[in-house]
Amino acid sequence: MAIKFISNRASLLSLIIPALAATSTKSTLPALEGLLFSLEDNLLTVCGYDLEKGVKTSAPVYPKEDGAVILNAQKISAIIRNFPDCEIHFEADEKNVVRISGAMSDFSIHGLAAEAFPNLPELGGDKSFSISQSLLKDIIATTHFAVAQTDARPILTGELFKIDGKNLTVVALDNYRLALREETNAIFGNDSSYSFVVPGKTLIEFSKLLDESEEMVVVEFTSKYIIFKVRDIIFFSRLLEGEFLDYNRAIPNQNKIFVKVNTADFIESASRAALLVDEKLKTPLKCKFSGDILDISCSTQYGKVNDNIKIQKDGDDIEIGFNSRYLLDALRACRDDYINAAMSTPLMSMVITPSKKKDNSKYTYLVLPCRIKE
Repeated sequence: MAIKFISNRASLLSLIIPALAATSTKSTLPALEGLLFSLEDNLLTVCGYDLEKGVKTSAPVYPKEDGAVILNAQKISAIIRNFPDCEIHFEADEKNVVRISGAMSDFSIHGLAAEAFPNLPELGGDKSFSISQSLLKDIIATTHFAVAQTDARPILTGELFKIDGKNLTVVALDNYRLALREETNAIFGNDSSYSFVVPGKTLIEFSKLLDESEEMVVVEFTSKYIIFKVRDIIFFSRLLEGEFLDYNRAIPNQNKIFVKVNTADFIESASRAALLVDEKLKTPLKCKFSGDILDISCSTQYGKVNDNIKIQKDGDDIEIGFNSRYLLDALRACRDDYINAAMSTPLMSMVITPSKKKDNSKYTYLVLPCRIKE
């Protein structure tokens, strides 16, 4: 089907770049590696869809002839990126050969018939709510590290979203750590309670489209799909099916050792000690909480290190080992100058919470310890 329009480089890139997040790079179906360009009246829509997630963007252009065509996503994005800032003429013929010209450049590329593009799900949900871009972006950034990276338990490759009126709880966990964010008065346009599990990969890709503004993201969902709408972008994805783990049972409540520590100091000390970690042997960092000192040490074939920082401790001394990456992921997700670390034994998880309580926001991170070889 022929399609013909005129637009500028910036406008085309604003449609193409978000849609790239939903194209496949390893599919046996060429249509899934492509973007669907469709023009109706003066509105150009660009869509990417890999059968799991999709992005649909729209913007006005100067129309010449309505129609649709599929173009390889990587090729068309590279071509438009490398055009100078100019008026770009886009014209497809009945054989889906697309001519793209502007300034002193002229490309002809082969496309596919629009009919080869997979059918999209219904992009309207049974239920909906709104949340600010900046808050949703921060929640994803501070919980995603705990999403499981293997498919051994598929439900754990996603994050649990629990909505209760205006309140939101987001949970990610694998076999080694847990990330929990609780936000009050964060949800708008909702008075119901429900929960769903969003794939971690979906959230990371969507978060790239968000900014730090207070502009609202409208979230709609059905039993199988979640739909995010922000600006002129619609991002949709399948939800994960199954029961999420009872995360409350994983949080220790019999801790007897409580430490207050400067977050930046903890991160810097652990980072220095981790320089000698043997990744192949997964050497743990030894954290010895003794008196008012935290001594972080590591001994490997490369050498040994001891790094000390000041702490405030209530309870017995303890030596406990951690995977350096798991510990640092949790610490870097903390948003406070000082945090509390609660422990009971060298074999029970350390619980990390903010030192100061806030009225509307709370996080809890768990890091499972490693056994320390004597």
